[in-house]
Amino acid sequence: MHGSLAPGRPRVNSAIGAFLLFTYAGFGWRKLKTAHMAHHASPGSADDPDFNADDPHSFWPWYILFFKRYFGIVSFLFVLSVVLIYVLVLGADYFNVVLFYGVPSIASSLQLFYFGTYRPHRHGQGDFPDMHNARTNDYPVWLSLLTCYHFGYHHEHHLYPQEPWWRLPLRRSERMVASGEV
Repeated sequence: MHGSLAPGRPRVNSAIGAFLLFTYAGFGWRKLKTAHMAHHASPGSADDPDFNADDPHSFWPWYILFFKRYFGIVSFLFVLSVVLIYVLVLGADYFNVVLFYGVPSIASSLQLFYFGTYRPHRHGQGDFPDMHNARTNDYPVWLSLLTCYHFGYHHEHHLYPQEPWWRLPLRRSERMVASGEV
């Protein structure tokens, strides 16, 4: 969404992003990009579409709101179509579709939300370092990679949105050295 996949080639970034988001759950590129930019404009505030201003502390109410905001009728129809194709056309066992398509999809949304939205932006966990209302998970680099591909380096993402996720641990190290935190 920030152009880091193919720097200087916005149409390539958009095409790949649109394809990946649509195949994941029928998500629309423009809608999610608009929401993500609104998130960057007002992180952790009532104007942030990723934030639950009414309950900035509780995981489940926030996740349900997050899910409702992004998983609409188009996504529902897409997932229903995929399931029907697997079961009715390809003859897949319904249990296997749930086990190998449904469970991983829900698990990945929970993972993304927990490590990339809830933990970095929840209130009441100490002060935020600046107006980005974001913090970085204090995990070793290897664990950060496993939790959600460095999505927990969220403060660095807000400071350097043009950087690809794989480079955010380096940015954090550079920032900590420059500030004397190391």
